[in-house]
Amino acid sequence: MEDDDFITPLSGEFRCRQRERHYREQQLPAELRQLRLLWLAAMACFVAYLPVEVLLRGALPHWSLLWPRLGILAAALTVLMAMQWPWCRARRDIISSLGLLAAMLFYGLLLSARGASGSGALLLLLLGSYMFSPGGFSLHCLTGIAGSLAAVWMSWSQLPALDVSFLLPANVLSALALAQVNRSRRCLYLREQRLARLHLRNRSLLYNALPGWIARQLRDNPGRRPVRFEPAVTVLYADIVGFSDITRNVSPPQLLALLDALFSAFDRLAERHGLEKIKTMGDAYLAVAGLATTRSETALQAAAMAAAMLAVTGRIGRRHQLDLSLRVALHHGSVVSGVLGHKRYAFDVWGETVNIASRLQALAGTGTTLVSEAARLACRGRLQVGQVQSHELRGCGSISAATLEGISVPESSLQSARR
Repeated sequence: MEDDDFITPLSGEFRCRQRERHYREQQLPAELRQLRLLWLAAMACFVAYLPVEVLLRGALPHWSLLWPRLGILAAALTVLMAMQWPWCRARRDIISSLGLLAAMLFYGLLLSARGASGSGALLLLLLGSYMFSPGGFSLHCLTGIAGSLAAVWMSWSQLPALDVSFLLPANVLSALALAQVNRSRRCLYLREQRLARLHLRNRSLLYNALPGWIARQLRDNPGRRPVRFEPAVTVLYADIVGFSDITRNVSPPQLLALLDALFSAFDRLAERHGLEKIKTMGDAYLAVAGLATTRSETALQAAAMAAAMLAVTGRIGRRHQLDLSLRVALHHGSVVSGVLGHKRYAFDVWGETVNIASRLQALAGTGTTLVSEAARLACRGRLQVGQVQSHELRGCGSISAATLEGISVPESSLQSARR
């Protein structure tokens, strides 16, 4: 929707009164600064005009000219003093309009005492009040009409009404200028809000797609690709057993719903157990414990997540009326993590540790977790495993591993480690 659809054409204010009220509340500090500056500048100009008049006339003005001037100055000082009080700040529109109305009334008295028309000083005050004062459009219009009539009435005995009637068109033109300023300010406000929402959405997408430390580095230095060596992490590699047969027996929408439910559950488990999800590859799921952290229980957290994944897979399979099971492998070692690509960022981990975990997963039994000797040692004897066997892995040599049977640690200790 265009910005103008939210804004009233005549006043330049928001059509929704609640939105207008919220906008005014947000603009309160800036409006108060503008209001003080306006009345200070008007008062300074008005005071400076007196010595100029003395120099030009060669004598002090008559007392009948001085007291209307003092009345205008008193109105300005009253507005300035009132803005110091919270009660008056909340009613700044009315106080500013009353001050402007008093200034126009005393200006009418000044013209009456002078016996000649003049518009310079007051027109500057009018223009400034409409352009910078925070008052609402309708209130300004009422103030302008009332002030113009008051000035004509006060100077009626000395000047023709036509000589003072310039105040009315001056107020009308200033009100039209106010409407344009209102529209411009609110359009800018809407665009700033839209940009802020887009920024938050983009930031959320970035932090959702990448780990926090990677996202921060890309945000602070977009031209540099973050890379990090992790000396001790635990890689979790999981794969759905018989996935090819499942794809032949279910429809594409059912397959999508199944994978979404399964991987969403895995994501929640990764967040709960403190692992960093790396990616999904077809029916495989890769996560790492210990990235960018100094915690000592990361291997145990990975083992706990592997056990939870097997349990949740069985529940989701029964819900979809499928015989669904996983093969999971854990291996502990070093990896290199970083971001690839320029158009679509992809966070990944590399190293022999990932390759060993992937190959061990293929050797795991259905519905079991195969734990390498390195991962078991990293858990400090807190894992209950079956018989340790040696496996010859292509490109990785001989690796000792055993099937995970249980975790001999209270859940409270795991929760403490996650925190």
